Amino acid sequence: MNFIKAASILGLITFSTFIYSQNYEPVILEVKKGNENKNVSDKNEKAKYFIQFGIMSKKHDQFKEKYGVQVVYENCVITAYMSEKAKKNNQEVAQYLTGKYGDSWKKDLKITPYGL
Repeated sequence: MNFIKAASILGLITFSTFIYSQNYEPVILEVKKGNENKNVSDKNEKAKYFIQFGIMSKKHDQFKEKYGVQVVYENCVITAYMSEKAKKNNQEVAQYLTGKYGDSWKKDLKITPYGL
């Protein structure tokens, strides 16, 4: 009888631990003023970049030098918030590049940015 009680209590503790450990709340980090790197130039214009997800497969140094836009690779795991943020960002950057350079930047990038 003691064995059954002990096994039941152990089972309940294990089960409750699994339930509470599965709760996931995403943390949204914000960059605050005064937290910037001092080596970065003080331009009024915000640095532009495409957001990609997954394993980095190509270097985009030439594209960055030519257009001033870099490609930032994020984790493979994508939340709904990250997906919407990346789509919005990538569409804005694509619109900027198309307005300034036409469609020639698409050939030089050699990838399709996420959300386009």
